[in-house]
Amino acid sequence: MNRHQEVRASRMTPRKLGFRAVALYVALAMNASCVTSVDDTKLFENGSDSAMSEEAPDKFWIPDTISPAAKAKMEALVSYARAYQTNEAPAVTPEDWQARRQVREQMMEVFNAPLLERLKPSIEDVILAGIPALKVTPNTPRFSEDIILYVHGGGFTYLSARSSLKSAVLMAEATGYTIYSIDYTLAPEAKWDEITMQVITAYQALLNDGHSAGQIGFFGDSAGGSIVAGSTLRLRDMGLPMPAALLLHSPSTDLSGAGDTFTTLAFYDPGLEKEDALYRLSQYAEPDDLKNPYASPVYGDFSIGFPPTLIQTGTREMLLSDSVRLYQAIEQEGGEAVLDLYEGMPHVFPSLLDGTPESDAAYARAKKFWGEHFKSKPPG
Repeated sequence: MNRHQEVRASRMTPRKLGFRAVALYVALAMNASCVTSVDDTKLFENGSDSAMSEEAPDKFWIPDTISPAAKAKMEALVSYARAYQTNEAPAVTPEDWQARRQVREQMMEVFNAPLLERLKPSIEDVILAGIPALKVTPNTPRFSEDIILYVHGGGFTYLSARSSLKSAVLMAEATGYTIYSIDYTLAPEAKWDEITMQVITAYQALLNDGHSAGQIGFFGDSAGGSIVAGSTLRLRDMGLPMPAALLLHSPSTDLSGAGDTFTTLAFYDPGLEKEDALYRLSQYAEPDDLKNPYASPVYGDFSIGFPPTLIQTGTREMLLSDSVRLYQAIEQEGGEAVLDLYEGMPHVFPSLLDGTPESDAAYARAKKFWGEHFKSKPPG
């Protein structure tokens, strides 16, 4: 690794988990298929021998090289993820999409409730030039004019500002900054061109409210990371001032799935399914647009300017190459980028495995990153 790449690891004692809630959360937050019932006799089944042959790769294998706390949490998640495997057919009709979104929304709101009760953030419905959003402020106010515009994940097709509150709240709590989480129109109802313009519209509204570009950061996870990076390329090309910095968690940056790990780690990713991912990626752009840089930012031109970018991801996800390639594209064309890589961590691990040393380290690094690039004095 060169000087721009950073790896963090530490250890702590395992904590007890709310098992059934965690099981459903991993099926949703890691973008796995969702079911509405499960055979309870399978909940404590190991499954490593019965679920697959000795020759087949075990996507739920957990390395000993992660922290004890992360390993304990992953073991609980894996136990339940095995039980929640399903061959759900792809959504096709508007009714299909709506029904599945409704289930995910209801369940995620239930699972977010304990965190919201514990941290007690302020959550306010706001409108940013016609774009609905949630304004999330940490319970303990920290004086700063800097803010973060957050774009949630969900494979471009699922979740909302409300159901993805965990990511927004954890970032607000860890850094002290107010987060604006926008509700963009999901695919397939909208494609990349409409969705990125909604992000740009919300950004312009914050500028018009008196914030300077240097006081606004962009944050996106998974599909949201792709939307954030693509929106930044587009607003730059429109002649708008670019935000102070970008923070991306496990971004999906190439809709074509061309990256090495999209194949080599496809059978070892505990949370993502390759065919399901490709299907949902296809909902975001027409075939002719799969390599449009606003839709697949890894193909962007970064030689004419791009904000400092921190990319945080783990070695246990098939989208790893999407992070590596975006990092290389920015850094090799003279931009400032950091690839903050974590051993054995799955997709969007900072919010998925919150409370572990790896997650804590990622949020601590994020706080430092924002403070280095915002123009105002950092909070706290």
